[in-house]
Amino acid sequence: MMGKRQFIKYHIRSRLTFYLLFVFNAIILILFAFLFEEVADVLYYALTILTFVSVIMVIWDLSRSFKTSKAAYLYEEITPLSPLEFYLAQALENARESQMVQTEEERKRYTDLMDYYTLWVHQIKTPIAASQLLLQDVRDSKTKALLEQEVFKIDAYTNLVLQYLRLENFHDDLQLKQVALDPLVKEVVKKHSLFFIQKGLTINLHDLDVRIISDEKWLLVIIEQVLSNCLKYTKSGGIDIYFKDNRLYLKDTGIGIKNSDILRVFERGFSGYNGHLTQQSSGLGLYLSKKIADQLGHEISISSQVGQGTTVSIHFQKQKLAIDY
Repeated sequence: MMGKRQFIKYHIRSRLTFYLLFVFNAIILILFAFLFEEVADVLYYALTILTFVSVIMVIWDLSRSFKTSKAAYLYEEITPLSPLEFYLAQALENARESQMVQTEEERKRYTDLMDYYTLWVHQIKTPIAASQLLLQDVRDSKTKALLEQEVFKIDAYTNLVLQYLRLENFHDDLQLKQVALDPLVKEVVKKHSLFFIQKGLTINLHDLDVRIISDEKWLLVIIEQVLSNCLKYTKSGGIDIYFKDNRLYLKDTGIGIKNSDILRVFERGFSGYNGHLTQQSSGLGLYLSKKIADQLGHEISISSQVGQGTTVSIHFQKQKLAIDY
């Protein structure tokens, strides 16, 4: 809202014709008083009355205009005082109604699209579950292992899309509480055990017997996406997962990330040099992890050296819950 000084400035500008007319009339009366001395007293009396009435009218008009301006700012209530103001108010109201209709239509289209994708994800999980059951009948161990990996990847990408969709309602079922880190990490590692075995990678877990404040299900998503990336780009060696200085570290001996890509790895859809090289990156995993971490108040960062490996750290800011007091 504009200040009083600015309001008075614009108000005087809008009433400039009236003020000039008053000054002109006052000058005419004074000139007549000089020219006709016998009626000078009457003319001065008329000028005094005119000045008094004009001052009252100016104060009243100024007060009314200020109240109207304040109401328009606070409550969007506009009272047209002229044909032009009426036209502008009508145009503004029409534009506002059109914007509301357009916003509602866009919201409906977006909701329908979200519902469609959510339904699609849930429906595709049925054939995935059926495929996992059919794999049990495959006799050739090598073929079975390869098929299990591919079905696992399909399921993982499906879950990734579902989690991405759920971000829109992130706070609906958010439950911040003390979470035991050790069983959470072991659950994720166990889920990906097939890839550790198939690639011959080692896993080293230590110093994880701690409790941090977070949302268990969303933290599980972050760790799973980061570990998935570690496995994706690690061909030999292994992965270390440990907790130190209020940070969870996931360190691999993979191919590493180029310096030019480090600053962009959390961008949506960015796969970088490694993604193009292996054709395995969706560009959503780390983006999703960063979004979730930001919402939870955690800080996720990456350091890497090409040919030596990558380290991802999740910093848990110190927080207190009501139950801690």
